[in-house]
Amino acid sequence: MDTVVFVKGAERMVTAACLLPKGVYVRFADGREGVIPLTDLALPDVPKRVRIPHPHSIRIFLREGGTEEIPWDFARHYIDEHYRSASVDAEARGRRLFAQRLRMLRSEMGVTQQELAIRSGISRVSIARIEIGEQSPRYGTLTALAEALDVPLHRLLSEA
Repeated sequence: MDTVVFVKGAERMVTAACLLPKGVYVRFADGREGVIPLTDLALPDVPKRVRIPHPHSIRIFLREGGTEEIPWDFARHYIDEHYRSASVDAEARGRRLFAQRLRMLRSEMGVTQQELAIRSGISRVSIARIEIGEQSPRYGTLTALAEALDVPLHRLLSEA
């Protein structure tokens, strides 16, 4: 009888990758496998070959020189429906938590969305979309909001 041993984090380890005419085939240590379509990779050149430099990424060598790296989680997103839905859920949860934190800090400061928009240089519509969890702020937006709220960036990003 075979003994199955699950290694914590094995789902992140890439064990095989090869270039196919329509995409990059990837297999993970836990047996999940599939193909990432070349059209979704948006490569700047035609791929020539692929290699696994370490168990958490795939390197694509391009015909005209240069390389592109595919991280394990990008590949897993294409191959594992459960991972994909969990990623989408986690992203939405993160946007909701950030939205609550931004509203709380803005309320504590006693400013409206319009006043925060003027102080930060971010449009009021963008602030409203961030506060309802519809939009994720970019780094520049985060730093502008933190400065406008007069809080360190880490306070804007975490409850601690």
